[in-house]
Amino acid sequence: MKANELIKIAEEYLGVENKKCKAKIKYLKQVLKKLSKREKELEVKFAEGNGNKEKISNELALIHAHRKKGLQLLKQLEEERKKDKKVKKEKKLEE
Repeated sequence: MKANELIKIAEEYLGVENKKCKAKIKYLKQVLKKLSKREKELEVKFAEGNGNKEKISNELALIHAHRKKGLQLLKQLEEERKKDKKVKKEKKLEE
């Protein structure tokens, strides 16, 4: 085997790209959970009428927008990961 082929095989086994993607997904899920908790707390605070309603409303809108973007990114990362797995399986079957 040539050096390039050995490197490709080693990369597949080590899965550096896959580990990075998993780490991003894991971290993103943690952040989304925190945002969700904060959003629920603010909704309760808004319903009770504690504090400045305009300020709470603005913060709710901001958190909701960030969660929406985060969920879209999470979905995109998971789809990319699935595609990568599918491509790797196809390559193994071809060999």
